[in-house]
This record gives sequence, structure tokens and C-alpha cells, in this order.
Amino acid sequence: MHDIWLVIALGGVLTYLTRVGGHLIVARIGQIPPRAAAALDAVPAAVLTAIVGPVLVSGDWPERIAILACLFLSLRLPLIVTVVIGTAGVAFARAAGF
Repeated sequence: MHDIWLVIALGGVLTYLTRVGGHLIVARIGQIPPRAAAALDAVPAAVLTAIVGPVLVSGDWPERIAILACLFLSLRLPLIVTVVIGTAGVAFARAAGF
């Protein structure tokens, strides 16, 4: 049980250090080169694809349906609302035995 809290605390510290490190680097060099900025802009889409892709291909039907529903919901709703709806939908489907 204590290992979980240690992992959470270390994850928070590492996240903080990477954010502060990024700000320090930008403050030192002044401006991010355009190619580096383009690469950094592509990171969220790459991470999302790496998380969602395998589940869409090899996951069960509740996950697949939730991913497709969230795809359409994300066009109209805020991100956090979309995540809550998708998570709740999968949880309810699992509780119902699907």
C-alpha cells in the first residue's frame, strides 16, 4: 500500500521537475525553434493515439463504443466532460455484465 503512495509522490515530483526544467530551458534560450515547437505540438496526439489505438483494436465492446462515442462528444463538449462520460459509460457497461 505504501508503494502506491511512493509511486504517486515520485510521479508528481518528476512531473513538476520536467515542467520547471522546460520553463528554465525556454527562459535560457529565449525562444523555441519552430521545428522543436512543431514536434512538441504533435506530442498530445501521439500520446492519445498510443493509449486509444490498442484498446480500439483489441479491447472489448464497451471500450470500443465509449471511444467512438467520445470521439463525437469531444467535438461539442469540454475534455473533462467527455472523459467523465466515457469512463462512466464503460463502468456502467461493465457493471451491467457486458
